[in-house]
Amino acid sequence: MLMFCPTCGNVLRVEEALAGLRFACNTCPYIFNIKRRVSNRTYPKLKEVDDVVGGSAAWENVDSTE
Repeated sequence: MLMFCPTCGNVLRVEEALAGLRFACNTCPYIFNIKRRVSNRTYPKLKEVDDVVGGSAAWENVDSTE
């Protein structure tokens, strides 16, 4: 999960500090101390299952050569 700087919009990096971990920006002095676990879970939308064509009935009206 990417976190972005609210000041300049760049990606924040995780760095170690005396009090634990923190998010820091490379271009501006923004720092956010991490006090608890940060996570996000996203479930993708599943596609509908199409009908499967098969069996002997599927080949009844097919062109054929002699």
